[in-house]
Amino acid sequence: MSRDDLHFRLRIPPELKSRVQAAAKQNKRSMTAEIVSRLEESFDEDTYESLNDRIAVFEARIEELQDGFAKFSEEAKRKEQKSR
Repeated sequence: MSRDDLHFRLRIPPELKSRVQAAAKQNKRSMTAEIVSRLEESFDEDTYESLNDRIAVFEARIEELQDGFAKFSEEAKRKEQKSR
């Protein structure tokens, strides 16, 4: 961070400040550098699209699991009815 960078006060909840401090320590950088890095990443289109791709994969997998569960449920009901 340069001394010429804009300075401003930021109000954040104490819990969030603690999380930023912990992340900064883990990443071996200042809180300011941690916040700037995370902000820059949030504006990175590639990161955004990558996250959207991952979400789409998770959604497809959830749908597969739901379908599998529905089939399993139907099969279990049929077996139960046959055994009566």
